[in-house]
Amino acid sequence: MSNYRKAKGTLYERQLKKMLEDKGFFVTRASGSGSDGISPDLIVLKMGKRFALECKAWKNNLHFDKQKVVIYQQWEQRTGLPVYIAWKFPHVSWRFFPLGFLKETAGGFSLTESELAVGMTFENLVG
Repeated sequence: MSNYRKAKGTLYERQLKKMLEDKGFFVTRASGSGSDGISPDLIVLKMGKRFALECKAWKNNLHFDKQKVVIYQQWEQRTGLPVYIAWKFPHVSWRFFPLGFLKETAGGFSLTESELAVGMTFENLVG
């Protein structure tokens, strides 16, 4: 991943973190989450609502290695926290997808641009 793309992704993660904090959530950003491959980017907690987010700021379809999705499924089982894919597409507000929404492909799992419209909005996610 280029330094520009990594910096852009970090910027969007921090913006989402701030949006969640403004709604009263405690949010922890997992340092190096993309490199260790075993933890989502953001852990989000508030009395009665807890979840984790794997954040992507990407203008094309999303693709995930099967191993990474399996790790996130195991993470959900071990922590009891649902993991959502948070997707920031250019000129579109954040959309959120449970892992079960990902479509299995020969090479792993994917989300397509055409599915953006059915993703949860920020307000749907935070209630």
